[in-house]
Amino acid sequence: MPDRGESAVSTLRERPARFSLATVVSVLTPLVVAAVLWYPHFGHYYERTPRTSPAAVEAARQTPDDGRLRELFELTPGFGVAKPIIYVREPVAVAARLLEGVVEVPGLPRRHITIPFAAADIDQGTPDWQLAVAGLSLPALLVRAYEQTGENQYLFGARDMILGWADFERRAWLPRGFLWNDHAVAARIPVLAGFWLAYRRHPSYDPALGARVLTFAARSAAFLDNPAHFTAATNHGVMQNLALWHYALAFPTLPNTVLFRQTALERMKEQLEFYVNDEGVILEHSPGYHRDGVELLGMALRYLTLMGESPIPAWVEKYRRALRFYAQLRLPNGELPSIGDTSVEPDVVGPRTTCIQSDGRAEALVDASAWPSPAPAALYPVAGYAVWWSGLAPGADPVRPSQTVVTWSYFPGHGHKHADELSVVLWAGGRSWIGNVGYWPYEAPGYRQAASWVGSNAPHLATEPATSARSTRLLSSAWSDHLAAIDLERTGPGAYVARRQIVHVGSDLWVVIDHASGRPGSVSRVQWTTTPNTEVKPTGMAGLYRLQPTTGRLSMVLGVLSSPGTTIRRLHGSLDPFAGWQVVDGRPTPVDSLLIEQPASNSWAITAWCLQDESRLVRACPSQPVAARFRTDGDWGVTVAHVPGPVTLRRTGGVLEGQSITAGGSIRLALESPPDVASVRETIRAAFDQAIRHYPPFRELASYRLRATYAIAVAFVLQELAFAVGRPRGTARRVLRGLSVAAWLGVGLWLTRIYLT
Repeated sequence: MPDRGESAVSTLRERPARFSLATVVSVLTPLVVAAVLWYPHFGHYYERTPRTSPAAVEAARQTPDDGRLRELFELTPGFGVAKPIIYVREPVAVAARLLEGVVEVPGLPRRHITIPFAAADIDQGTPDWQLAVAGLSLPALLVRAYEQTGENQYLFGARDMILGWADFERRAWLPRGFLWNDHAVAARIPVLAGFWLAYRRHPSYDPALGARVLTFAARSAAFLDNPAHFTAATNHGVMQNLALWHYALAFPTLPNTVLFRQTALERMKEQLEFYVNDEGVILEHSPGYHRDGVELLGMALRYLTLMGESPIPAWVEKYRRALRFYAQLRLPNGELPSIGDTSVEPDVVGPRTTCIQSDGRAEALVDASAWPSPAPAALYPVAGYAVWWSGLAPGADPVRPSQTVVTWSYFPGHGHKHADELSVVLWAGGRSWIGNVGYWPYEAPGYRQAASWVGSNAPHLATEPATSARSTRLLSSAWSDHLAAIDLERTGPGAYVARRQIVHVGSDLWVVIDHASGRPGSVSRVQWTTTPNTEVKPTGMAGLYRLQPTTGRLSMVLGVLSSPGTTIRRLHGSLDPFAGWQVVDGRPTPVDSLLIEQPASNSWAITAWCLQDESRLVRACPSQPVAARFRTDGDWGVTVAHVPGPVTLRRTGGVLEGQSITAGGSIRLALESPPDVASVRETIRAAFDQAIRHYPPFRELASYRLRATYAIAVAFVLQELAFAVGRPRGTARRVLRGLSVAAWLGVGLWLTRIYLT
């Protein structure tokens, strides 16, 4: 029997086996797997801080001159971030409250923040608010207050806010709120340039603080230049490029300005092949984003001029056509049709524009003094829009001007798409009557439904998702002074086919012919949504309603005739089913809606609207307001009671006939086939796909990585408990540890090659 000394020696000899190479590798392998799991995430957000030398900082105090910096600050205030904050009418009063930690901006919720900076404020509030804060809109407001008053408290408040953001951003490892959001980072550049204009020659200027501000600008520009962070698919990428040009012009003494200018130019050339087409339409499925795109295009042309670059004729022509399309959409008070992500609100001024000189150089952007009158009819077969105006002739009845907008625009992958092909928006007599839901706040409950078919008046399957596989084509159209028509067909998903014909007569009558076919048992829906302060009142006759505003003498009679099996429900602010909503001034607002449901197999519905002026006793005939027949898409007829006489429309093959459009008048129109746009659309698609291949979007998988990390930790603890309880020794220990390493390597491969792909 060994004595205690021999036992101690034996124990010492056994201990190293517990920490053998196999054991060490087995313990470290799960840590390596976890590190590999997170490396792409940390690596994506890491940005090396550019070196801003004291000489470059000092030179930036003189170059460029104040006039150039001032124009740049006015040119792009926030790239659209939080305009209610930046453009507040009384910036001094709002800025004074801001220095007390209270944000009181008319039209926005009252908020409290920590002055000058607190990380806790970064991810508080709605996404729109977080974007505004991360885009430095609050320091921008303080700079404007300083410009008006000359009071240092506002300039110093802006300085301290910016430095707080700069320090936090430089130390951060992972994204938080909108810290590294592409839009927010782009918006910082003009704010930093505006602050630099006010601070660089101020008596209190501190070289160390100035260097920190310019380093923040240089880091932001490097982030925008990084291809891993470039958002090629949408207007965010356009703003990133413009911000790089802004940086190069505002801070020419800082690092990489020449490189950034060239990078932005090359990327912009790629984007403008699909961001705006040759018709001048911003291909983001939204009149609201077309408005913003007009301003961005004007900025791009002005930046080229300021940089001394040669004008690009194709860009100039696209810009001119984009202005015309905007004027075509714009209502007298500046509102735009409620299609896609479009806010329904007055915009008297509209986007700022630039005047293009004969040599192609762009002048400084200014508010447009006036907008050209729209054309009576405009067709955009590639982009997928038709816009009709009536009652615009000199001497026309002032209550009769009307606008009809039809959309079938769909460019998969492009931004701000709602499922709304074949939808129509009606405006007449100074107000909107029929439309879509508009720009539903992303964070508000109901956004998913609002962006889907139930947020529009397009025909669709009752269970159809917004991302359904489908395609739409323009079959034919026609226009004359008294009659306009368009014929569209959507196919998919599956066997579903929805065909919609829209006819506009004079300035006060619209007829929509819907025909659906598909699998037996499926249900086709159409939802006609009114606007706020308009009530849908049943008249007591089947299928006949009156759209009655709370004010004014105008109303609209709506009549529906349909195939058997049709049901009609009147809804108001309903969530199940989702119906009866429109967003006004950023707020979802309950409105009246008619939900029409039919069997999807060969059903039809003819809907007519007639504008009524009660003061002139213009009424639909009470006994039979609408009569209709439908045999096929090329053989139908409808008669609508009207003053001075009923209006009858007939389609026979490719010919549309109308009688009594005017007193005793008639018209005959041949429906014309559109040009073949397939090759043009394919070119746009190819340009988009190429840009996405060059700049593939980063997949934000932090939640998946975190779950995998938890699983790794649990598995590791269980592994070590198993070894502690089983206490394998010698060869068995080494074999089991080796198997453990192999298993962890397999787990790592599965996580990185399958789970996270």
